[in-house]
Amino acid sequence: MAGPQQDTDWSGGLRAACEQLTSQELGALLPDAYRTLADGSAPDHARRVARQVTWSTVSPSFTAATLTALFAALAASPRPTDLRYAAGGLLRCTEPWDEPELAASAAALVEVAPAEPGEYADAALAVAALAGPETEQAFADRLRTVHADSPLRLAEIEAILATGPRDRAALGEDRRYGPHSGDWPPLPDPEAGRAADALHAELARHVMFSAATRLAALHAGEFPYVADQVFTAADADTLRRAARLALRRDEPWAGEVFSTLLPQLAVAPTAAKTLPSQSACIALAQAVEAWPTPESVAALREARRVVRHAGVTKKLDRLLRRAERNLGRRPEAALRLPDLGLGPEGSRRLPCGDHTAVLTVTDEATLTWERADGRALKSLPAAARRDHPDQVTAARDLLGKARAQIRTLTRALEGGYLAGAVHRYDRWRDALATHPVARGTARRLIWEVEHAPGEWRAFLPAADPADHPDPVPAPSAAVRLWHPARATPAERDLWRDRIAGLPWQQPFRQAYREHYRAPESGHSTTMFQGHLVRIEVVLGLAVRQGWNIDDDVLALPLDGCTAWLGIAGSLYPGAAGWAEAGEVTLRRADGSPQPLAEIDAVRLSEVLRSVDLLISAGSFAWCATHAHDSDSRQQLHRLYAQPLGRTAQLRRAALRRILADHLASGRMELDERHLRLDGHDIHLATGRVTRSGDPVEITLPTGRQAVPLPFLPYDEPLLERVVRTAAHLMEREGAAAHS
Repeated sequence: MAGPQQDTDWSGGLRAACEQLTSQELGALLPDAYRTLADGSAPDHARRVARQVTWSTVSPSFTAATLTALFAALAASPRPTDLRYAAGGLLRCTEPWDEPELAASAAALVEVAPAEPGEYADAALAVAALAGPETEQAFADRLRTVHADSPLRLAEIEAILATGPRDRAALGEDRRYGPHSGDWPPLPDPEAGRAADALHAELARHVMFSAATRLAALHAGEFPYVADQVFTAADADTLRRAARLALRRDEPWAGEVFSTLLPQLAVAPTAAKTLPSQSACIALAQAVEAWPTPESVAALREARRVVRHAGVTKKLDRLLRRAERNLGRRPEAALRLPDLGLGPEGSRRLPCGDHTAVLTVTDEATLTWERADGRALKSLPAAARRDHPDQVTAARDLLGKARAQIRTLTRALEGGYLAGAVHRYDRWRDALATHPVARGTARRLIWEVEHAPGEWRAFLPAADPADHPDPVPAPSAAVRLWHPARATPAERDLWRDRIAGLPWQQPFRQAYREHYRAPESGHSTTMFQGHLVRIEVVLGLAVRQGWNIDDDVLALPLDGCTAWLGIAGSLYPGAAGWAEAGEVTLRRADGSPQPLAEIDAVRLSEVLRSVDLLISAGSFAWCATHAHDSDSRQQLHRLYAQPLGRTAQLRRAALRRILADHLASGRMELDERHLRLDGHDIHLATGRVTRSGDPVEITLPTGRQAVPLPFLPYDEPLLERVVRTAAHLMEREGAAAHS
């Protein structure tokens, strides 16, 4: 940036050179970079280098001297966006800064804050704290005038003014939307958590309950309804931050206020399909997604049930799925399920006149009806429906809540694999093994208990008593879900045979779960590279699995790192067509490569499993359109001879058990890629049927004509189709022989 243009470029290119900078080196270079970009007479090559420095994905850090240089460089030609860089520099300064040296530059930066600061307000308040009392007071007065009609925001401003510049800067980092181009990587959550000192819990409680009171008044008809006008944009943003704080800290009052606030935000008090505040509703739903608790997830589910706006319905569906999955990252909160009034035996009786509704939770939640004399009825009696509609509705609502709790618990437990969830034995016993709602789910899963440091023993609570831990573990012993990535081949076969022999269907795929091993070295793997995938299929599933689009790459945020899946195509919502899958790479929060071998085996396996699901759905999976879509047919021909992926290998293992008798009799054969019978070959990765190499169109009977299925150890459409196809071919063969 300072000298003449280089004759030769850096090894690996300018971008690679910038990515190799340390945090301290980047902090020292950024002042010169911003100064160069503001200098209209700077040479083009210098501006090119400066721009690339500011785009580096490394998180900078500053000393007192480099922070002073940063403020001076920004103040030389200040813009509103520079307020965020200045405030961010305060958070990333590793030494006590020189406040007198910063004062003049800080005052110049505050002067360029927009008339309505909006997203720059909190950063400007942090910088104003260094500019002197007069500048700070003048800016605070301006904010009070701008937000005179936003009582929630005014209360927040007063709380912020009572804190120091670092805490204000932490609030400035808490933005609703992701970083813009040129923004620095966000700090880890512990750093962002300092905002709790500024926007403290009591203020968050006041904000949340004030909002709930206003909404209750609206729904009571105390003032006229106008769509999206109940809260100003500033109030909605304050409400978002209060919600995030309450959920992050898991405040005991948060469940109560969310149970009323979110559903009332999602529906108008009239028959309109609008919302009192769509912005606030989505903001609170996003807070639940990021920091879920059982109570807030239940409130989000109720909001999804009552909302009438089609667009908001789709958004809440997506956020609810992610919230249920993210609950697994908070194991202590995930196990906090209400018992819904069920007794120790897992049932509850609700009188409805001369009849009784009986809610029972075993493996699933069911609602049955009895006469006064205790005789069971096949269905809801007409007299109860006619004479006691409120009690019937209450019983059905309770059934819905029980089923929703079981579904949320199931997704949270499965999501705990990525988080490495581990529970205390006494907590696990009380909240899962003996809980009236949760025990039906927990008893069908394989668990591991740590009997000695590093010594884990697997057990299945609902199996034979011999499988229970012996001796009984200490209350503080660690318990976690068993995962095939941690097991030996013999252990995997043992548990798969046990599950298939009971026979049971587990709440989610566990014994038959796909598992993946890390390469010996490196921070990326090419195991999925080169597969051609349908972009719209991959993106649709990626969103549901928690992936985001980031610069034409799919990114999956994890605790402490991010997984990246390269796609050789332009990625954006609505993109379509074919593209080639690339490498899977892991990077730490600071942007540096994360060696795969250093990642927990289960977490890495789950990341690769998610990628395999995307690739399989986009290329391998059978769908009804393949018979008519020429592109898809050509793609199936190309993939036909490729080795089976992990999902198809697991499907093969399941088929070996499901069709054991037919395989033993020689009626069927199972090779590496096909199930063969009666001259037909069924491909295990696509479901495609051929005979002597020619495709065979199979129309499977549906409804009552469908062939009954044997027990399947897990739910999967393609596994079911392969089994149905085999049964259909055998039935057809038998009919031909009989005739």
